[in-house]
Amino acid sequence: MRFMFEDIIKRVQVCIPFRLLKESYLPLVLKNRFNPEIGIDGEVLETCSRKEFAEISAILHQEGLSVTLHGPFYDLVPGGMDKKILQASRDRLKEAFDLIPVFEPMSMVCHTGYDRKRYYEAQDAWLETALETWAPLVDGLRGTATTLMLENVYERTPRMLLRLLKRLNREKLGFCFDAGHMSAFSETGMEEWLRVLGPFLKQLHLHDNDGRWDDHRAIGQGTVDFEILFKYVEENPPRPIITLEAHKEAWIWQSIEALSRSERFCRIVSNH
Repeated sequence: MRFMFEDIIKRVQVCIPFRLLKESYLPLVLKNRFNPEIGIDGEVLETCSRKEFAEISAILHQEGLSVTLHGPFYDLVPGGMDKKILQASRDRLKEAFDLIPVFEPMSMVCHTGYDRKRYYEAQDAWLETALETWAPLVDGLRGTATTLMLENVYERTPRMLLRLLKRLNREKLGFCFDAGHMSAFSETGMEEWLRVLGPFLKQLHLHDNDGRWDDHRAIGQGTVDFEILFKYVEENPPRPIITLEAHKEAWIWQSIEALSRSERFCRIVSNH
């Protein structure tokens, strides 16, 4: 079974920062019927009005496109030890979550901010602080169509994410597995990530690299074995939200081409 590009496009999300969507990429998104995963960062939260967010959201929904959001992450420490910086991080996340009624997204993807190199001596304290950050945010999603997805980034193993997800234990919570981050930063293989965190899996971020850095290249331009992932997803329904996170337009099209050649991937999206 091989899908045409259009068949895949309507079944996946495509990452795009809000600033680029607003300034230049909205016509391309509408022309190609891309379902956007909109990146919300501190800059746009500082410079864009709620009206501007609402105008873009209205256009996307009028066109029948599905929306997911990616929350801010630069400089944020949701489990941080410095109380003043921690509060600033919580305030910034709250600003992003306040946009959920505007965009009505299927998910809000966020980074945990955990890095073993920084918090190894304070893992338990980091966990308790992170729980205090995320619990009210995910509880605020009750009655909405949105699920908070916590994503792996610098985690070397799934251990801390497992502790966090199990302690939060909310219906409106899931795990976003980023295959590229796993390749670049983890010392644990994909099978183990899926074995440990599979019960929480509700979203995928798909992009490629050769294991040396988080290049966000097209699928097929690196060494990530996506067939392992697709086999797991096919055998363990329900299907997660799937986001293409290659960081160049040409790489998005190359990723779609690569996915169209995967029989497993085509079966996954055809059954959605």
